[in-house]
Amino acid sequence: MFEYIILAHNNTETRSILYEILSDLGYRVTTVLTPGELMGIVKKEKPYFILVDPTVFDIANQAVKEKIEAIDKNIKFIILEENENRVQSIQGIIKILREKPASLPIKEETTLNINVLAVDDEKDCRELIEKYLSRKGYNVNTASSGEEAIAKVKANKPNVVFLDIRLPGMDGLIALKTIKDMDKSIGVIMTSALGEERVIKEAMELGADGYLVKPFNMSKLETTILCNVLHKCLE
Repeated sequence: MFEYIILAHNNTETRSILYEILSDLGYRVTTVLTPGELMGIVKKEKPYFILVDPTVFDIANQAVKEKIEAIDKNIKFIILEENENRVQSIQGIIKILREKPASLPIKEETTLNINVLAVDDEKDCRELIEKYLSRKGYNVNTASSGEEAIAKVKANKPNVVFLDIRLPGMDGLIALKTIKDMDKSIGVIMTSALGEERVIKEAMELGADGYLVKPFNMSKLETTILCNVLHKCLE
């Protein structure tokens, strides 16, 4: 039976990312928006742990903790402090997951030092991804061609590659095959403005770990990274 988690957070983007990641890992997650809703659910169905934004519910207050502990003293808490560095926030959650994972054991040496390579011939797209992810705590490198991407993968192995299909010179599908031949553990997410079924099917057959159609939301891009990396932790 999957472990049950309650997620209480004011920020919709953060709530959405955490919900998708934890659900993808096999946890049963309920999101709540108010303290009253949180307490009502705890009384009806005891979670394994609660992820809580202290601006939603002052869980750090001893009196508040005592109310929940009176219902079940075994409920664990993760306080999600406001932090632009999403990687650090997820790292804190990983520490709890190690104690009692939903299905498979997470490797003890797991750390979230995530290296991302963004490959796109459009400079604006590369810079947008680099700026957004760097602000969230990721190590980001970029390349403007398939050839440059292969060279950078050889020089500094990334955890995840965002790889555009249409590139000058070597196209993205050839670059995908080359990267997977080098190291199958590298997550490769294909990106393109084209939603062609044939191209998507070929990319998946070559070992792509996902496909995002442009224009994509930056939070969706980040969720894709975290889901991919955390699944590697569980293999």
